Amino acid sequence: MGFTGGCKVATGGWSIALFSTIERLIALVALCASATTLIAAGPTEARPLLVGDWPDPTICRDGDDYYLTHSSGPFRPAILVWHSRDLQTWKPLAHALPRQVGNIWVSEITKIGDLFHIYYSANLQVYVVTAKAPAGPWSKPQVVEVARDLDVGHVADDDGRRFLFSSGGKVAELDDSGTRLIGEKSRVHEPWPIPATWAIECQCLESPRIERRGEWFHMFAAEGGTFGPATAHMVIAARAKHPLGPWENAPHNPLIHTYERDEAWWTKGHGDLIEGPDGQWWCVLHGHRAHHRTLGRSTIIEPIEWTEDGWPKVQKQWPASWGNARNQMPMSDNFDGPALGIQWQFHGNYDPQRFRFEKGALILQSRGDSAGNSEPMCVMPRDEAYEIEADIELGPDTTAGLMLFATPELHVGLEFTPDGVLRRVTPGMKQYKWAKNVAVAPKRISLRITNCHEDVALSYRDSQGAWQSLAPGYAIDRMGEALSGVRAALFAHGTGFVRIEAFRYRALEK
Repeated sequence: MGFTGGCKVATGGWSIALFSTIERLIALVALCASATTLIAAGPTEARPLLVGDWPDPTICRDGDDYYLTHSSGPFRPAILVWHSRDLQTWKPLAHALPRQVGNIWVSEITKIGDLFHIYYSANLQVYVVTAKAPAGPWSKPQVVEVARDLDVGHVADDDGRRFLFSSGGKVAELDDSGTRLIGEKSRVHEPWPIPATWAIECQCLESPRIERRGEWFHMFAAEGGTFGPATAHMVIAARAKHPLGPWENAPHNPLIHTYERDEAWWTKGHGDLIEGPDGQWWCVLHGHRAHHRTLGRSTIIEPIEWTEDGWPKVQKQWPASWGNARNQMPMSDNFDGPALGIQWQFHGNYDPQRFRFEKGALILQSRGDSAGNSEPMCVMPRDEAYEIEADIELGPDTTAGLMLFATPELHVGLEFTPDGVLRRVTPGMKQYKWAKNVAVAPKRISLRITNCHEDVALSYRDSQGAWQSLAPGYAIDRMGEALSGVRAALFAHGTGFVRIEAFRYRALEK
């Protein structure tokens, strides 16, 4: 099965890194050709759960309660745990990991005995944190494994033996607590052979999720690569009667895949199956909103049904009971304390000694010597078109402002200097020689950034209280190349502090 609509890609064969001989290449192409009649018929409909950069979703059920979490990348505090009772209304509970060096890639949330466990990867190691309740408190991280295999998934067999799966189809046994490896790692599952004409990023067998149903253990893994072409990612299904195999790939793989660039969601993949409160099964996965990569990888969902011979497949007809998902994360903030709102994360480092609350305002200490290295304070947008504003008052020796932040090397916004100069901060963006700084009243200012489908306008409030646009505007679509999407951010650099009296977020469309 190839692509239509001008997206068919002739690759000329598979990577030499995967196949070392012409004979193996011919055999694999023959296998792909014979399998095409069994491949899923085509695009399926996904709907959003959490729009924004909520990637690598992992979900578990405890009685009537559902808990969901995601990878956090370089943002702290990390690993935000969400709660729902109907899979549609999601409320953020707590961050499980305040401080951890390195990028955080969450692999699985599960319950073992009376404890909830979250397995995650950072710094080429697999860690686990535990808690009696998902709202915390969560334990200090414990190293489970030192390995380059980042994605892990947990399952127990009928005898209570626990196993930890990882990328590349590998597995090792855990102790009874689920916190320490006690066996050697072995490969028990091979990738599903992706047809050679498909436009992908890499084979990249990763993100194993194991779900028990009846006599079968079902594995749901990702292949194709998260980034690259819109059609790269996919969810692959396999099953076995024991975690150690033998594993058999589903005859209708891929379970879920973006087939065409004109679909609503790109790079759909990284799925986790869960049974809903009414017995309906679902696949929770991630994907990029088409033409809006700056939103990062959103958490999305598709309905699942089971064939007569026990394989999962996407249900074409959406259940009538499904409404619209609701994200109960607060977005605006008046900073009335006593704690920082759950919507906020800092890039790179979380230091609770850096901020305090005073008379209805947030007092934020400066960091670094530029907006990019200031460890900005970020919130993840959830709309394709939105507006953000901030009211700030400078302390001594501080420059502060408002921006849309992708990385320290790629962001766009406005900063206000102690001598009353308003200037653009646009590293990584097109530079305009005619763009001049603006002299404004010192100390206090209100700033606004409008993002309308990745077209951005910058504004400030003048001394008469009127909003003034500050040309040029910017097209930020290439900022979607950043691993973690684009966040709204407050920042302060220098040696002093800034007083932030309010942050306002407003969606521009329903």
